[in-house]
Parts: sequence; C-alpha cells; structure tokens
Amino acid sequence: MNKLVPIFLLAMVTPFCARGQQPGGTLTSTLASQGLAGAKLERRYGNHLLVPVSINNRRGALMIDTGSPYTLIDRNSVNTFGLTVEKTDSSVGGLFGRAWERYGTSKLKSIAMGNCMVTNVPVAIADLSGMNPDRRAIATGSHISDSKAVAHFNGVLGAREMVKFGMIIDCTRQMLYINPNGASSAVSQSLAGFLSGRGFTRVPMRLNSNAHFDVEGALNGHATRFLVDTGSATTLIDTQVAVKSGTGVTALAGYGAGGAGGLMEGVNRASVKELAIGNFKLANAEVVVAHISGDILLSKSAAESNAGVLGQDYLATNFAVIDTGGKALYLRRPDSR
Repeated sequence: MNKLVPIFLLAMVTPFCARGQQPGGTLTSTLASQGLAGAKLERRYGNHLLVPVSINNRRGALMIDTGSPYTLIDRNSVNTFGLTVEKTDSSVGGLFGRAWERYGTSKLKSIAMGNCMVTNVPVAIADLSGMNPDRRAIATGSHISDSKAVAHFNGVLGAREMVKFGMIIDCTRQMLYINPNGASSAVSQSLAGFLSGRGFTRVPMRLNSNAHFDVEGALNGHATRFLVDTGSATTLIDTQVAVKSGTGVTALAGYGAGGAGGLMEGVNRASVKELAIGNFKLANAEVVVAHISGDILLSKSAAESNAGVLGQDYLATNFAVIDTGGKALYLRRPDSR
C-alpha cells in the first residue's frame, strides 16, 4: 500500500482486565514484567494473522499488517462500528500498481485487544471488500496459499500504531504485545538480550519513504532490500528482480495474488538458491514471483529500492519476532534451540 495522507489525532493505550502471570522464562513473562499488555492472535485461512477485537464495544477482527503504513477500516464496517467518516478525494495504490478510492478518515473511540485497550485511534476508510470474499475456501496445504481463502476481517492494524505503542509481534506463537507507555529503548534492549540467548539472529529494520518496514537482504548474492509484510501470506519477489538475480521462474497456473481493493495479479514460482535476510540465510527458498508496482519497489531510488515482500510463510516458519518500536526483526531456524 502506498503512503496515505497523515492523520493527526490523539491515541492512547491503557491495560485492562489483567491476566495471570505466565511461567517465568517466557517471552510473555519477560515483556509482562516490563508492563507490556498481550493479545492472542489467530492464524486464519490464507495464512494471515488476525487479532480479535472489540471496536467501540462491537466485536470484529483486524489483520496484523506491517505492510500497511496506517490502520484501515473496511468501508463496509463503518456502520457496524458506528463511525463518522470525513470524506477525502485521495486514493491509495496497491501492491500491483493500481489504485482504489479512499473513502475518508475517521476515529475509533476504542479498540480492545486481549488484555489491552487502545483509545482515540485515527483510521483511514478504504474498500477492503476484495480481501473479504464470500467464499471461504480451505487452505491449499502448501505454503503458497490460495489468496482467495481469507477469513472475514474488518480492517488492518498498521505500522503507525505499532511504532507509536512499541508493539512486538510473535509470528509463530501468535501473540501481539503492546506498551502502554509507548516505544521504549529499554524494552527493545531487554528483548534483544532475551532472544540472542535463544539462538535468534537480529536483523535491523527501517521505515522507508513510503512508511514501510524494510530490511537488507540478497537474492543469490545480489544485494537488495525486502519489505517486512505480515499482511502477505507469502514471500513475493518482483519478476524482473528475480530474473536479474539468476532465479529461474516456473509458471504457477491457477494461482493469483490478491490485495486490498480486490486487486489480483497472476503469479509464478521460483526457487532461490540463497535468500539472505540480513545475516540470516535460507537455502533453496521457494518464493512467489509477480510484477510488483515500481512505486512499492521504490525502484527509482538506489538507496531504498527493494525486491518485494517478506511474507508470513518464512516469518512464521523461522520464529519471527518483530520489534516495531525498536525497528528490529529477529529470526531463528526451526532446528535451533
């Protein structure tokens, strides 16, 4: 998603309904001891992480999407949550370079997630109906999931709120942690120490000019960058970048990649001999290949150009922990201890 017009409204987080302390020595107990609140995530059809929420005291679900600069609410959920919408003429681009109308801005009085509550949250209103198909197909069984098999959700929790409140995402154990006091360097340092002692590799992240998280990486030794996108079910590489890196591309008939606004793109498959994410390297990594928008790739910027998105397939299988406030991605091999 391209950058949206900034919305300057006050947001605040307060813990409520505290749960019992988890056993010592866990990530949950470590973060709880520093005042972070937790919300359990659900992995639903399509390999997406969703957080059950109560928005303005009405139940719903939001996708955890580090690939979205801002929190979005589906226009079809506006009446459900009793929102007042201020319309704008702005539009926003999708992953594959086409745009859909942006219907306006609003403010959520409250979002309850697990044992925490976020109040006065500015949001953008957009048409996400294409990501909420009526048909609920089962997952394909492959890490390349059917992009149409996405369970219903009411919007996405984006990067702005994640950074503001120092949110930490545990992709494998499916937890979201929120700091009521905002991002904290002390919490990030404590997290780094906890994970380094458990075999994790730290990969620095940054927010690029499109307000997307990205990391340094390489395809078959060709240096590049990847967007860290928990809203993408799969790792997706641009076709031209894949070919230039010497990656062979195989046709993948019958599959399409979907995005917000109902945008669809035909995809192929490729096996990358070596996929490097910072100093973390994966051999013979299977990825999806498609033509990605040059605006998303920032292809005109030598300093910021990237190859595509690092999705849930390799984030989840490599125990990804994402410290949005501290701007760090932590990865660990499945066979590590």
